[in-house]
Amino acid sequence: MKIGDQRIGTRGLIVRDPYASQLLNGEKSWEIRGQATQIRGLIVIIKSGTGQAFGVVDLDDVIGPLSLDDLVGSNHLPRSEREEFRKTGLPYRKTFAYVMKNPRWFASPISYRHPSGAVIWVKLPSLDLKQVRYLKTKRWTPLPA
Repeated sequence: MKIGDQRIGTRGLIVRDPYASQLLNGEKSWEIRGQATQIRGLIVIIKSGTGQAFGVVDLDDVIGPLSLDDLVGSNHLPRSEREEFRKTGLPYRKTFAYVMKNPRWFASPISYRHPSGAVIWVKLPSLDLKQVRYLKTKRWTPLPA
């Protein structure tokens, strides 16, 4: 059963920027976490601290535990993130990669009510992804200041 299935409801993964934008722009296809998940299928990407959802990806697989060499040598992560790991080491005692595919930006961010205590996953029961408008381009670029 996939997470986008109406019986379970839509799930949102909370991701700090710039990583959330890099996922949705297709610049990275691994989201690094300290624990595995059984969740698979279409998930929503929420930018941490914004109260808004910005797009969707297919959570295809989870791999790990990973070594520092796995992270530093991965072409699934941007160079800046690989360099950060090279300098600081593994971010978690056990490190996993959530493998993401098919990123799509929403045409505009969608606000949601953040439940108390949610730090990794958020249930989004009222968000119907079939009704959401998506950007036609694969990459979002901010407007000039």
